[in-house]
Amino acid sequence: MTLLGAALSVAMSWPLVRSLSRTVPLNVGDPLYFAWQLSWVGHALRSDPTDIWTTYAFQRSPDNLAFTDTVLGYAPLSLLGSGQDGALLQLNLAGLIATTMSFVGAYALARALGARVPGALVAGSGFAFAPWRLEQVIHINVTSTGGMALALAFLAYGHGWTLRRRERRPGRPGWVLLGWLVACYQLLFGFAIGIPFAYVLAGVLLLWTLCWVFSPRQRMLWWVLLADLVGGAAFIGTTLLLLRPYLRVLEAHPEAKRGESWLWLSPSWRGLITSPRTNVWWGDLQEGWRSTLKWPPEMALLPGFVLLGLAVLGIVLSSWSLRRRLALLLAVAAFAVLALGTRGPGGGEWTYLPLFRNLPGWDALRTPGRLMIWVTLGLCLLAAGTVSKLTDLAWRPWGGARHIGSDEPEDPGDQGDTAPRTAYLGTGGVPVQRGHVAPGPSGLLVRRRSGHRETPRRPPLPAAVALGLLLAVPAAMVTVEGRGDVPNWEIWKPPVALAELPQPILILPSAAVTDYYWMTWQTEGWPVMANGSSGFEPAAQQSLRKQAASFPDTASVTALRERGIRTVILVRDVTPQTPWATAADRPVDGLGIVRKDVGNVIVYSLDASEGADIEETAATDGATESIESADPEETSTPTADPTTTSTGSSD
Repeated sequence: MTLLGAALSVAMSWPLVRSLSRTVPLNVGDPLYFAWQLSWVGHALRSDPTDIWTTYAFQRSPDNLAFTDTVLGYAPLSLLGSGQDGALLQLNLAGLIATTMSFVGAYALARALGARVPGALVAGSGFAFAPWRLEQVIHINVTSTGGMALALAFLAYGHGWTLRRRERRPGRPGWVLLGWLVACYQLLFGFAIGIPFAYVLAGVLLLWTLCWVFSPRQRMLWWVLLADLVGGAAFIGTTLLLLRPYLRVLEAHPEAKRGESWLWLSPSWRGLITSPRTNVWWGDLQEGWRSTLKWPPEMALLPGFVLLGLAVLGIVLSSWSLRRRLALLLAVAAFAVLALGTRGPGGGEWTYLPLFRNLPGWDALRTPGRLMIWVTLGLCLLAAGTVSKLTDLAWRPWGGARHIGSDEPEDPGDQGDTAPRTAYLGTGGVPVQRGHVAPGPSGLLVRRRSGHRETPRRPPLPAAVALGLLLAVPAAMVTVEGRGDVPNWEIWKPPVALAELPQPILILPSAAVTDYYWMTWQTEGWPVMANGSSGFEPAAQQSLRKQAASFPDTASVTALRERGIRTVILVRDVTPQTPWATAADRPVDGLGIVRKDVGNVIVYSLDASEGADIEETAATDGATESIESADPEETSTPTADPTTTSTGSSD
């Protein structure tokens, strides 16, 4: 399944795969930040892992890596390559891996809960290729959801949970512990989706505990409970360890704390069934609906109409028991309401806002729409039940009774809770009716010498192939609906060798999204830069941009010198409609600085005695012509202030 998921990820991401080390998807805003972050992690691991949280951006402001979400889970990937090419390669490979693991994780979860292979394929495809992901491709921290589904799959398998009408399987503490370890690893992909994941885990385990307490038929497996306690402690410990730099940032930068005003990103109910503009099927058809959304990139959240249809059908036709499918439906509805944020019933006063005001960590979530991750996963499981039922019906004419000693008990199917209960012996996996004795000893080290084995009738090969292809149609339709026409932007290298200039360096124009571009230039040699942008704008960064707005003049040069900045670079092509539109024409006489033109950039040395030679490393007439608007529809000229096209890289 991993190979299939990887192949589908490559096919659905084409043609990005042809230029992994040169381009980024959708826009030149947030993807560049994450490319820079991945590259920095690799650099820190090679040089000084103990100082990983303080990068060379923001003029080495302490813990500045924790100014936004981190994706430390891709640390092994960060060691591939170096420089700007390596940064872009790492980002794009991370995107492919995120999609692949989302497919594998949802497939494994559906299988662990009792889905047939065609149903599990629908779950994997629906989770990995949901149309809403086309806009979130710029947020690698949001699309890295595979670990969540995989952790739930291991926990479900380890606890013996199932959505079918049959007894629990015996507990497997090793798988339970593995599920918790995967959950710990998932936290390394950031708290933007990690915080809701933690609460989902807590809710699932609470329900399991309540079911055990109030169900006299269920026996507690103490070794499974021990695995839960050890795994849960590891999860809490990982959370607290990762929280430390964020708490230090909040203490040093009170402006980083999010208030309820940030919840303007809450989508309307229509946004939940509106596709992104890049979807090839619904993008143009839903332009009218999308125009009513205040910020479509975070509010166009369609999980897929095919997936929705299969999920709705799964309410009445499913392999899952009625109670369990109704519980799934209730969970999907609850997350859908929460995803509306302050646009929900009563302005969110009885839904999202109580969580935002009272639950620890929830106030860091400024984009309620990202809870569509859980809506989508619930829909995938409902759809998997539908397709699994169709699979059972399609193969029923050929029988298929399971022989004694198979790895799971006979499924009572539609007999419901009135079907004879089957005990499942943990020693050998032999299903026996209650009140009867097992036909003989069986286990890992004891082989039964005899016993009746009923061989199921098999359909002719042509019929089996035709049925297999037919049952694969739902998964294919779900996958294809997620196809998008996502633009890819080529990123140019810095026109001068930044690492050879006196540092710290300030590159102008400086703005929230523009700095992302300059940060990718920083990956070439890792000079110390005053530029920096992240999920929030520190007060010191705002002050720096105001002081540099009149550069070059006496006031700005004096202020920058006081900050310790030794070199300023002005990028001509990006200055129109910015405070630096006429900066290239301003004289520097009497300022005590040295100016040198290098292609389309101007390098200013703020200390005249440091008039070092500036070598041109990659100067071209169009060195920055790809610094377009973060909105790829505006492709004619660079924008003056790209900050209006991005909401930041994460929660």
